[in-house]
Amino acid sequence: MNQTPATATTAPVITTPTTTPRHNGPTAFLREAARSMHTTGAVAPSGSPLARRLAAPLPAPNGRSPLRVLEVGAGTGTVTRALAESIGPGDRLDTVEINPHFVQLLAEALRTDPVLAAASEQIRIISKSICHTPLPENSYDVIVSCLPFMNFTPDLVRSLMGRYMTALVPGGHLTFFGYLGTLSLRTLLARRAEAARYRAVAAVLAEFSARYGDVNGGSVVWRNLPPARVRHLRAPERCVYGTDSDSFGQ
Repeated sequence: MNQTPATATTAPVITTPTTTPRHNGPTAFLREAARSMHTTGAVAPSGSPLARRLAAPLPAPNGRSPLRVLEVGAGTGTVTRALAESIGPGDRLDTVEINPHFVQLLAEALRTDPVLAAASEQIRIISKSICHTPLPENSYDVIVSCLPFMNFTPDLVRSLMGRYMTALVPGGHLTFFGYLGTLSLRTLLARRAEAARYRAVAAVLAEFSARYGDVNGGSVVWRNLPPARVRHLRAPERCVYGTDSDSFGQ
């Protein structure tokens, strides 16, 4: 699958729907998980402790420049809400979600949820696949990915991770997570080809984690269903070399 469009296009901004969705929260998530498990990847939305851990790289608004934040795979908006609680007045949050039912719920929440409504002018919902969303170089300070990587091919995961790291500013933060114990369980129950794919995806994620600073294996959020391991990566800082003429020819 081609991850980078030939020409960059402006992502659509989703406005509040005229009708209220019939379901929300866990009920909607379970319904969509049954309908599209490949892209949903779970049977329950992320819990608040996991959402807060994923949003932890956002520093306090006081004394910092405005941040550009990207969330990928917003679902019903649990992590979106945690990010909205942490952004400052000048920050921008782009949230990408491919599922149209989740997009409708998110758009409604921007009007009805107190936290999201307070930051609604700074939040843009991008209703498309991240595979077809332009990610210009150095365009985000923080990226939070909630995608079910284990459902994808190793090549797609490598492409997405590479695009994330390129899209981050030097020193920018990437957080993502995986459910605890699922690799062993999936490998045990899957056919040989699927088990090999799971192991290959895990190897790609481990490679990026080692390369970009998560050498301790991340941190576990036990208060989640199921428990999840959060990984925190950082884009390399830009090298700055001295230009003082006195430093040459010593």
